[in-house]
Amino acid sequence: MDIGASSVMAAGGVSGQARVGDAVGITVMKKAMDIQSSSATQLVSSIPESTATPASESHLGNKFDARA
Repeated sequence: MDIGASSVMAAGGVSGQARVGDAVGITVMKKAMDIQSSSATQLVSSIPESTATPASESHLGNKFDARA
């Protein structure tokens, strides 16, 4: 079996291209995660602070009645 220099070079080129493709994919994934994290932070910070419930409504939300 004779392996020429050109076939070895071609195999190395494919491997190099795969590494570049992997690096690009990881970079895109990291950017998407950063954007998602920023969006989630903005969403959570946009929720208004909870106010205390008046004493007349203290009974609301204390019980859960579920039927199947």
